[in-house]
Amino acid sequence: MKRNTLLITLACVMGGFATVPAFAIDGNINFVGEVIATTCLINGQTPNGAVDVNVDLKTVQVSALNAAGATANATPFKITLGGATDTNCTNGKIAQVYFEPTSPAIDQGTGWLKNTDVSVNRAQNVQVQILNGETNNPINLWTGANNYASKTIANNTAVYSYYGQYIAVGGPAEAGRVASTVKYSIVYQ
Repeated sequence: MKRNTLLITLACVMGGFATVPAFAIDGNINFVGEVIATTCLINGQTPNGAVDVNVDLKTVQVSALNAAGATANATPFKITLGGATDTNCTNGKIAQVYFEPTSPAIDQGTGWLKNTDVSVNRAQNVQVQILNGETNNPINLWTGANNYASKTIANNTAVYSYYGQYIAVGGPAEAGRVASTVKYSIVYQ
């Protein structure tokens, strides 16, 4: 009896191998890339995790934001890669500041930053714009429109100048606190 069970089991297993479908190769997926050693200091700090840039837009009177589209308190800030003594920031390499469109504060409709302050004194009808410091055009953080083109690192440095400012959206601003955040990455080519 044991012998018959073994033969039936072997026949089932062997029969299973006979019914394995045949596949044809339809193509290849090819991967290419480059690993580079360029990692510049960001604003003089080693980018080992995150280098935060804090921009204080200061207090503004609600009258300065009295209609949709009104802006106030354009405040300059920079993202500086490398520096004269940063030999890891290789001349001739290309770098770009990339604002992460998955940042939760980005309003997909305007491309600006929603007010994410959670206090009871939260301002209404106010967002934060980031402007390209060379053109003074608002950057659409959702699409990347009006951001800097890639820059070639020279003298171990690349500098990106920006402005942050308040903007009234949907009507006149209502007084209160404003806070927001956008994630950024430095993309090297």
